[in-house]
Amino acid sequence: MKNKRDGETPRRGDAATIVFRSRLAVSPSRPVALSLAVVLVASLLSSSCGSRSGVLPASATMGKCPVCHMTVKASDDWACEIYYKDGTKLMFESPTDMFAYYLAPQAFKADAVHSDPSSIERITVKDYQTKQAIDARQATLVVKSRVEGPMGPEILPFGKREDAEAFVAVNGGNLLAFNGIMNDTIRDLRN
Repeated sequence: MKNKRDGETPRRGDAATIVFRSRLAVSPSRPVALSLAVVLVASLLSSSCGSRSGVLPASATMGKCPVCHMTVKASDDWACEIYYKDGTKLMFESPTDMFAYYLAPQAFKADAVHSDPSSIERITVKDYQTKQAIDARQATLVVKSRVEGPMGPEILPFGKREDAEAFVAVNGGNLLAFNGIMNDTIRDLRN
């Protein structure tokens, strides 16, 4: 096909063909545009493989934290999980993120099942000292100690109250039970 530069006027419909072909032509910006297109497609594909909310099958060993959107592995020292009666779970990067979600799931666009505390089967956190998964509802939690997590101030869970008391004696902080963590507690840790 000839264009105006070749001495012939484009016919109806040729303009779109010329624009299309000119976009396919090799130019210095083409590798950048192609790279951006590949990144965009990869992002769309990866986000469509799991819901943005972070809901996973209970057997999953890796996921995205619905609060901070970081990748979480079940083996991570700070990983926390909320398991639901419908066979799903959510994974969190830290105890503070888990409590932020637990206390205000609507802030993270949770669906009805994952907003309802009665649909929770169990909640696990990692003991600060042993790094073993423990029942969050039975844990003794330390807040406002001099020790921080990898992302800053953090709720530190302990499986044994005496371990938490010994920790506070050395590092300061306050002891709380699961139901003692409130939205104000999370807000104070994040500020």
